[in-house]
Amino acid sequence: MPFKRPSPARSESSSSVEEHPSKRPRLSSPTEIISNASNTRPLKVYIVPAKIDSKTFSSLCRLTERRDAILEKVSPKKDGNGTEVDVCDFDLELSGDVHEADVVVTAVHMKQRLERHVDWELAKSKAIVTPQWLEDSVKYGRPMPCGDYAALNVLHDETVHECPDRPSCNSGSPEPGPSHTSSRSPSTSKQIPEDAPQPADISLLTHTSRYCCCRASPLVCPNQGLIKQLDKIKEARNLEGEERSMLSYARAISVSPFPHVITHSNLKREISKLPYLGEKLLSMVEEFIKTGQINETQGILTSSRFQALSAFTTIHGIGPHTARKLYNLGLRTLEDLERYYEVEPGRCGQETLAVIEAAGRESDEAIVERSIKVALALRHDFSQTIPRAEVEEMNRVVMSELEQIEQGCKSIVVGGYRRGKPQSNDVDIVISHRNWESGAGKIKGLCKRFVRRLHERGLVTHVMHLSGFHEHNALRTHHWDSLEKALTVFVLPGDGSQRRVYRRLDLIFAAPQVFWTAVVGWTGSTMFQRDLRLYAKQQKGFKFDSSGISRRHDSKLFFPKTEREVFELLGLVYVHPTLRNADI
Repeated sequence: MPFKRPSPARSESSSSVEEHPSKRPRLSSPTEIISNASNTRPLKVYIVPAKIDSKTFSSLCRLTERRDAILEKVSPKKDGNGTEVDVCDFDLELSGDVHEADVVVTAVHMKQRLERHVDWELAKSKAIVTPQWLEDSVKYGRPMPCGDYAALNVLHDETVHECPDRPSCNSGSPEPGPSHTSSRSPSTSKQIPEDAPQPADISLLTHTSRYCCCRASPLVCPNQGLIKQLDKIKEARNLEGEERSMLSYARAISVSPFPHVITHSNLKREISKLPYLGEKLLSMVEEFIKTGQINETQGILTSSRFQALSAFTTIHGIGPHTARKLYNLGLRTLEDLERYYEVEPGRCGQETLAVIEAAGRESDEAIVERSIKVALALRHDFSQTIPRAEVEEMNRVVMSELEQIEQGCKSIVVGGYRRGKPQSNDVDIVISHRNWESGAGKIKGLCKRFVRRLHERGLVTHVMHLSGFHEHNALRTHHWDSLEKALTVFVLPGDGSQRRVYRRLDLIFAAPQVFWTAVVGWTGSTMFQRDLRLYAKQQKGFKFDSSGISRRHDSKLFFPKTEREVFELLGLVYVHPTLRNADI
């Protein structure tokens, strides 16, 4: 039985929304602030008392009552690049009338809750920020960028547009910001806030729809045991390359949104009416009701071939086709793979800098080969799931480092984490710039620069793939290169007391115009995304993927400014991220 290759084997690769009018004039010019701050009209701040305890509310009020709104004068201050930044005085005034306020401070993050205190149309004409904006503005001696502190995700762009930010004292200096090492840094520790699921949205979704993107699919459903049994059959079909059969079982998992436990009494009355459940699948459901298991599933689980193929595909870069090819060569275990690929567990001698510099010039075979070797060498670490707290810390560290080379970026952790999974196998972060007009230029080329910095800082140890940016092409079947992406191995900063665990980290850089389509494209489960593309094509004549939305008949591009707007463009009811679990 061969365990070492004679030569490298060939492996498989695994309506434009109208922009805001030009920003309203600033309240005062740099000269006015420098020479005569006392003559500048104070910024009026209205504080929504809801969800703020009395002690905190009093503290916030005291901050606004200070005519010189600086807690402590530290001169000179330095920004993240070590450049000295002058600190300006500015005035704040507590307002009792929300209509007169320049800024509305609130701890509320849901539209329905805010509407109890502020008229929604009025809210859309104000900068709606969290209390942290007020604290940091006072701390740093100038109004902070409101977009970094937007209280409601749905009002983020309005908050940016209505922000009454003042110019810095020295117009040539960068804007100051919170310390990059502080866990309270608004632009590094916080991703864009997530709204809770809205009952009004959920009520419009139906579990009988033929499209996963029209159903509410929670992480855990009342029939989870049945779903797991069907999923094993689906996995077996996928490993054997039986795509049509695999897809049939994937669609059978559509019973997951059914809100009740399936029983004999509702099997024929309701379950038989669910889409994609034919006689064979219904018989399996009935078998599970009677015995608590599906006989075919039990046979699959005891199959040595299934066990080997399943183990092989846990290695990043090995798909079903490659797994079958390796099995046919006589390989049966991951240890066999290590010998075959000449990999020593825990050690991988990849020249990471060379990989970064060669980005875009490598063949698919070389990329897959490297991914497999790295994943094999580090498989023991990769097999450890990542708790949510660690995912959030990884995002914080990443954005803190990014702030050092490009200020004004924003991020959302997507994938299973965003769908509510308590543990993740890897971490996916979609990154963009907050400036709608100039952000695309700032994002272009940033991926490579940033990965190089992370490597120099000892945070990225290996790069499995690094892709450059290409313009969106509505005629192409796939748009893998329409976004900048880096598939990396990441370790959190350590203090030397314990060994750091290697984690898979994927960084996706998107221009502001396609940020929300990228977020949607990288959030949903496999079947959710498949049906989203199918619905867009069949029902709306659109082409959708994570790199953009285009109309098929004339290739017109659409640029949604919120996640909800992505769904609205496609004529869909908004599905909360935690309800996009259409697979196991």
